Amino acid sequence: MAYSKPYLPIPDQLALIKSRGMVISDDALAQSFLNRIGYYRLSGYWYPYRESTLSGTNILVADKFRTGTKFSEVVELYVFDKKLRLLMMDVIERVEIALRVQVTLELGKLGARAP
Repeated sequence: MAYSKPYLPIPDQLALIKSRGMVISDDALAQSFLNRIGYYRLSGYWYPYRESTLSGTNILVADKFRTGTKFSEVVELYVFDKKLRLLMMDVIERVEIALRVQVTLELGKLGARAP
């Protein structure tokens, strides 16, 4: 099966996003984000901003963005998610370490060769 989507350099990616109706106030900054984060990584964060219609029991999502969708809001959503993930990883690490310590202490009570 052939891949149908062509390679697009960053300026063309930006033009595509604009042609679909996203508001971009600073092209250079948007290109910088696309260069650092990537089109496809950011596309997951702009998915909720895409126009959709109901067809029977199916929701059809278009490639066009809802009116007023701003690139800066998509980036803010990405940054929020990144910060939340980092906070969650910190919490998970603390719980993991505390659990390991408790398991070690309980096993230590059984002896040096505890199962």
